[in-house]
Amino acid sequence: MIKVAVPITGEEEIAAVREVILSGNFVSGKNVAQFEESFADYIGVSAAAATNSGTAALHLAMAALGIGPGDEVIVPALTFMSTVTSVFHQNAIPVFADIDPDNYCISPADIEKRITARTRAIIPVHLYGNAADMDAIMQLAEKHDLKVIEDCAQAHGTEFAGRRVGSIGHLGAFSFFATKHMTTGEGGLVTSDNNDWIDLIKKIRSHGMVNRDDHHYLGYNYRMNEMAAAIGNVQLRKLEQMNRRRIEISLQILERLEAAPRDWFTVPRLAENVRHTFFWCPLRIINGKAREVVSRLRERDVEVRHRYNEPLYKQKLIRDRSPYPGGCPYTCIPDYTSQDYDKLQLPNVEAIAGNMIGLPNHPALTQADIDRVVETLLALY
Repeated sequence: MIKVAVPITGEEEIAAVREVILSGNFVSGKNVAQFEESFADYIGVSAAAATNSGTAALHLAMAALGIGPGDEVIVPALTFMSTVTSVFHQNAIPVFADIDPDNYCISPADIEKRITARTRAIIPVHLYGNAADMDAIMQLAEKHDLKVIEDCAQAHGTEFAGRRVGSIGHLGAFSFFATKHMTTGEGGLVTSDNNDWIDLIKKIRSHGMVNRDDHHYLGYNYRMNEMAAAIGNVQLRKLEQMNRRRIEISLQILERLEAAPRDWFTVPRLAENVRHTFFWCPLRIINGKAREVVSRLRERDVEVRHRYNEPLYKQKLIRDRSPYPGGCPYTCIPDYTSQDYDKLQLPNVEAIAGNMIGLPNHPALTQADIDRVVETLLALY
């Protein structure tokens, strides 16, 4: 089986974890501090706060902005659920926007249609390693006095107009799950040029404590441990090399597919002002064949990604409008007109959801693997 994604780890990560274990210092030590400083420098911001997951990073970014009951946050309808649950964790309300059919990221034009007096923030997701149109999004944010949290869980090292994502919005949130561009096993991190927000996040992630005994904020146990950070420090040094290989493999696959056209797939358009780092090597399957293509490839020992198979507003959690007992946040805000997700129809999301696959593109692939992926795909029909 050619795996769609594997963690690229080895002896250096083993040695780093061994050093932590032998030190006996497992929490809030030098490795976490080093990882935060190094990652902030890599992204191009002044500060960062490490967390135990990407979901925690999104939640803490929301908490630092003071978003809460009655507030609306605009999110894309095609992404992983954590983008939405981070809104619910603050008892705020997700408002879904359509996506751009070329880059699969949230559409600035549709964002503007969704802005109300209750809107507090926008969460653009840099999906598949691509980048949302951050110039247009930041212009909207400035015009309407909104905050922007970049969801960079799939975009480590992606650039928009020469700037790394996670440094363009007010806050950025990253994930270091096992299959991401780089990993800490499990983990996350928040980036910002606002040091006050990062300082607040560091308190909230550790039970809301300002010192060992005083709790000033509603807090959580969201700390990254020293072993994860030690792996992260090694992985970060390898990230650009791994990204270059990931990009090289993805472009080769897509160029070969574009040169051998078929009537059942389309190759994505790539914007000139984006450095796409290809968390997915994305391919859009048409004629309703996506599930069949996935099945046939797996039968031939080629694993692929096939996620986000319906718009998020069709998920049961969303349609029931009851993330909390009693229906909060929808029912616990006076005079709030509930989002009518049942009637929501976003045309680009509806057309694309379920029809995207991600081909193997991880840095450990050999040329023989790449050839086999392309040849197997082209031979399906």
